[in-house]
Amino acid sequence: MLIFISDLHLRPGAVSHLPKHEQFARFWERIQRSPHEGPARLAFVGDLFDLVRSPLWLAGGLRPYHEPSPELAAEVNSQVRATIAAEQPFFDALRSKVESGELEIHYALGNHDRLLHIAPEARATIRAALGIDCGTDPFPTELAFPEHRVVAYHGHTVDDLCHDNDGAAPLSDLLASELIVRFPPTIREQVGIDDHRLDDIDDVRPIFAVPSWVSSLTEQQQRGVGRDVARAWRLLVEEFLDNPTVALWFKDHHKAFSWDLAGKMKALLALSAKGLRLQDARFAEAYKVLFGLFDTKFAEQAYAELVRRDGMQFVVNGHTHFAGMRPLGLVDGRPGCYFNTGTWRTVHQMGRVSNAEEAFLAYDAMSYLVFFDGADPLGRTFEWWQGVAAAGSAC
Repeated sequence: MLIFISDLHLRPGAVSHLPKHEQFARFWERIQRSPHEGPARLAFVGDLFDLVRSPLWLAGGLRPYHEPSPELAAEVNSQVRATIAAEQPFFDALRSKVESGELEIHYALGNHDRLLHIAPEARATIRAALGIDCGTDPFPTELAFPEHRVVAYHGHTVDDLCHDNDGAAPLSDLLASELIVRFPPTIREQVGIDDHRLDDIDDVRPIFAVPSWVSSLTEQQQRGVGRDVARAWRLLVEEFLDNPTVALWFKDHHKAFSWDLAGKMKALLALSAKGLRLQDARFAEAYKVLFGLFDTKFAEQAYAELVRRDGMQFVVNGHTHFAGMRPLGLVDGRPGCYFNTGTWRTVHQMGRVSNAEEAFLAYDAMSYLVFFDGADPLGRTFEWWQGVAAAGSAC
């Protein structure tokens, strides 16, 4: 039995509405109910750790987008240790299954844990916490399981915001460090509201709805603070655009007479700094269209991967935080299929179908994909599970 999950985004200080060890216990109950021979194989398809959006970066001068150095590697190991300590029950549960011979773990890197490439000590720390071998050896960015005709990789390489072809830090690292991570403490300090849900800011979908989400959240706590929230965001955006590293990124990635990613992001940030709320339904409709195009890019890359590989039939990605399955048509006479494993995080998803102001639904997601061995008594090739738990009407 081969299982895929992704995007747990473990980091110190993260709020767990449904603790990860409790999620794992529910997950393991379902796995045990399915007859299988030998240990279950669990593959993490990227972003098990979040080494980009950790608030610990704010305590010092290092940032995840800085050039690799021994100091940066040491900070990565420190944050990995802090994350494992914060999620100790979860890692204890995983390690106990590995040590009992019931579980085998595979781990491919995504964009939020890419810094493990430069931190061998951190890799050894993770393997020790999981009870697996190979110490400081590099983690792969891709996993292949020919016996199931499956290839798995995080998928962020089709996302220009989260991947840079020259291997440098992507724009998303800059946005996360200098905007997303800094926004909650800024709101607490300048607006005087301390709501634990502010720490969920990186789980807002779509990400450009962050200012609206924070405004709606703070308005629930104290009426009339929306203007203060907008002002705090505007100042952060101005500081972000004045950051020398950010300015250099925009300069290096701008093409003359082209409406490129650099130009689009500058325009989007400028609009958000003006306090533009997403009260126009056209924003929600535009997001649906853009996400559809984004999902298509993943599927097209998946098809290209299958075409260039003999004997493969299935591609598994993460990254988007939305679980999905998309048939790709015939590949070497077999029906190819692309899967996205979603997330095990809380998601605050914007919705606006009515004429009322936009609202956000918060839910704890847990999705996973299972490929079965040929001896499965039900004759299954795979099963794709998506679970959602929501409480009340919280945003």
